[in-house]
Amino acid sequence: MKFFGSYLPPGSIADLEYSFRTMLLLVAFFGQAVGVASYPFMTRLVAENKMQEVNQLLNNTLKYLSLVIPFSVMLMVLRHEVILILFQRGKFDAAATEQTSPVLIYLLIGAFAVAANTIVPRAYYAMQDTLFPAIYGTVAVFLSIPLYLLGLKIMGTQGVALAVSLSAILQVFVLYALWNQRSRNQGSREVYRFYLKIVILSALIGIVLLWFHRMLLNWIDTATIAGSVMALLATGALFIIVLLTAGYGLRINEINDLMINIIKKMRGAKS
Repeated sequence: MKFFGSYLPPGSIADLEYSFRTMLLLVAFFGQAVGVASYPFMTRLVAENKMQEVNQLLNNTLKYLSLVIPFSVMLMVLRHEVILILFQRGKFDAAATEQTSPVLIYLLIGAFAVAANTIVPRAYYAMQDTLFPAIYGTVAVFLSIPLYLLGLKIMGTQGVALAVSLSAILQVFVLYALWNQRSRNQGSREVYRFYLKIVILSALIGIVLLWFHRMLLNWIDTATIAGSVMALLATGALFIIVLLTAGYGLRINEINDLMINIIKKMRGAKS
């Protein structure tokens, strides 16, 4: 980002950096802890030669990480409010918020892939294969350079952000596909279907949230921190309701389990 951002107008690198930090908050909430926690289980299962169980654990974890997608959509809708609340102070003024918030949209497109990349390479590590993911990652970076050049030329800062997302998506998709061939992962098709279902559901949720958010703008001044917090809480509450309803209505256990875990953590924090 810094290299290609240096060819853009002043402030572009900062726009990319602040947006990337915001996206990583979402990735850390879902992916980092899951990836670290799952690795010892994978290692034990590999040592016991239980590859079917390894694949099942990997597939279930990836299905859980797909929930990054609807949360990314929510942050896309609330991009202005989130950037304002997190960063707008001092030299980071309202103009900087207006420049940074659109960039966040394109980085959030690949947030789920960045989260998934915390778990897929660990399947290789559990097999005592650290060389292949390292070589593959290096090659993937070089192969993604045309995406950055094209994005830079056509869309500027937002194009570089989109290139980051597309590169992450392609990298983890191919790495997972290669793992499926190597381990004969028969459950991978269900993972692909599940992600398609979540993408469609997230698009529908995004339409509802966008409509609601535009209605709020008639009543709330989101140019202030107080107004942004109110808009974020109201839209976030609607998001949780819609997501829970979809989880129970469509019997998506991953959504229900996520919400139960969040409620437990909130209760634990209060106590």
